[in-house]
Amino acid sequence: MQLRQLFLINLIVVLLCSLIVGFSWLVNRNALEGAGLSVFQAQGRAAFELIRAARHWNADTEGVYVPVSPDIHPNPYLHLPDRDITDNHGRQLTRINPAYMTRQISEQLEGQDVALRITSLKPLNPTNAPDEWERSALTWMEQSGELERVELFEGRYRYMAGLNIVHSCLPCHEQMGYKIGDLRGGISFSRDAKRMDPLVNGMLERVDNMHLWVWAVLVVCASVLASLTFGFWQRLMGSESVQQRLRSLVETDYLTGVLSRRELMSRLEQEVERTQRFASPLALMMIDLDHFKQVNDRFGHAQGDRVLIAVAQALRHELRKVDSIGRYGGEEFTVILPNTDAGEASKLAERLLQRVRELEVRTETGELLKVTISIGLVCNRDLSQIMTADSLLRSADQALYNAKHAGRNGFEQEQLPA
Repeated sequence: MQLRQLFLINLIVVLLCSLIVGFSWLVNRNALEGAGLSVFQAQGRAAFELIRAARHWNADTEGVYVPVSPDIHPNPYLHLPDRDITDNHGRQLTRINPAYMTRQISEQLEGQDVALRITSLKPLNPTNAPDEWERSALTWMEQSGELERVELFEGRYRYMAGLNIVHSCLPCHEQMGYKIGDLRGGISFSRDAKRMDPLVNGMLERVDNMHLWVWAVLVVCASVLASLTFGFWQRLMGSESVQQRLRSLVETDYLTGVLSRRELMSRLEQEVERTQRFASPLALMMIDLDHFKQVNDRFGHAQGDRVLIAVAQALRHELRKVDSIGRYGGEEFTVILPNTDAGEASKLAERLLQRVRELEVRTETGELLKVTISIGLVCNRDLSQIMTADSLLRSADQALYNAKHAGRNGFEQEQLPA
């Protein structure tokens, strides 16, 4: 049982340490990743401004003519009458508009550390169709009016800057229904997060390693401390258990299980004080087993002990929870009855007498022993009367003496002295 408790405690310790270290790790990683995003945003913004400046120059000059080559073909999506021309040397030239120029630059960057794409929700060129993140970014830009977005998505830093329609864009895009100021699309940059910034990546690795070591050390130290605390607590509880058993031995009669004389006197003092404070009734009984000496002499003290135990159990069965019964000495018992007047006490005395008469205690040879008791009873009839525990005991003892001289197997009641 103790091993199971210790295992559960250590499991809880490990879980708590994991939560604490995990939260710290998450906060630190988010902070560093945020720094990485800021760096990539600055890089993406600078690259976008360069691309946009080149696009504006291209648009303002109404396009640039370059020789057709195996790498540069006429743009099939540019529908202008002067798209293709021949120069004085007989070379075939094709017109490069801003979008096609951006496309050519992106192809030049293929296989490099940074990827560049021009994209739109309504692209003329199907190869410029947006991927999942780009579609989400463009949709968000259309709805929010913002023209910039940066995120860490599936292990890559992603940056998107929007492109609005300007006057120089109309020759190519006016037929699609665009107006000046509309969002035409965007330029997207992406980069592998692990290769984006060696400094940030190094710090991320150090954060991971540091938190792993902290978690391991914290788990070991906390588990050791929890185990030591558990052991101390177990010893403390064991000590308290011993104290409780010792207290029980002091407060309880070792044979019958009723209160010891010491505890009985303490209870009586408390009840007398409470009774006089609240002017409430109180009754006290002294009970003695009739002819008990004959049982000991004839059948032995072991049989006498069995009789005492049986009588004590019978008496306790008739009492309330608020009542107290203790062994006053030898074969004598004392019963304290709080909030009990003379009439109620007399009825209880009759029940106790009858209960003991009905007891069937057998000897080791099977012989049936009939047991009777005598009871001395005293009550504070005058609730304002000053009394003490000693005066109650003396009066109850006198009533018991009278009951024995009256023939035993009965009870007598005595008045408290004035």
